[in-house]
Amino acid sequence: MSEQYLHRGDAPFADSVWEQIDRAVVEAAKSQLSGRRILGVMGPFGLGFKTLPLADAEAEGKKIEGVTVSAGQGVPLAMLRSEFSLPARDIAAHEQSGVPLDLAGAAKAAIAVARQEDSLIFNGVGATTGLLNAPGTHTVKLKPWTEVGAAVDAIINAVTELDNAGFHGPYTLALAPKLYNQLFRRYPQGNHTELEHVRQIVADGVVKAAGLSAGGVLLDTSAPFASIVLGQ
Repeated sequence: MSEQYLHRGDAPFADSVWEQIDRAVVEAAKSQLSGRRILGVMGPFGLGFKTLPLADAEAEGKKIEGVTVSAGQGVPLAMLRSEFSLPARDIAAHEQSGVPLDLAGAAKAAIAVARQEDSLIFNGVGATTGLLNAPGTHTVKLKPWTEVGAAVDAIINAVTELDNAGFHGPYTLALAPKLYNQLFRRYPQGNHTELEHVRQIVADGVVKAAGLSAGGVLLDTSAPFASIVLGQ
């Protein structure tokens, strides 16, 4: 991450404290993030990168003498932010006596941001769509996964839906936690789990996605049909 605009040099404590904060934040965020495990990441492009430019589109309206008017389009980048505090006495005790820092506040803030990021990726926010509601999304209705093997049948149906639409894989899959956990069931004959079976179909990974309350998202990873774009 770029240090510009963060004013870290103004903080009245050593770089080692920042290193501990960074480590706590990164580890906490990684424990929650699932969108970045199924999508490619572009950037970071800097704090000032506020809009992802798209191709120009011809503007509607009256044309004078056949003149074509085109206008730029773009996708706005959301800014996610969560605050925490670290008491000065705790920092002083750490630097003077080696007392361990309580970084629970930093970890909680990172978890909140990570959960918000996943919600944005899957559900969108405002006029920006997510994976679940983007134009052109294909939907397959899930039946209950009460019997062992039902999950695999459902995923095969989803793969077939994408295959028929021209997306031939390889695929990656994100599942709501309840559905993901059901994949640990073993087949009555043999010692294999449904998860092992699913991984033969979905070669680019099966992810537990806390950002999904139900269902799942199956993606073709053979081309950058969708990406996460980072500012800073």
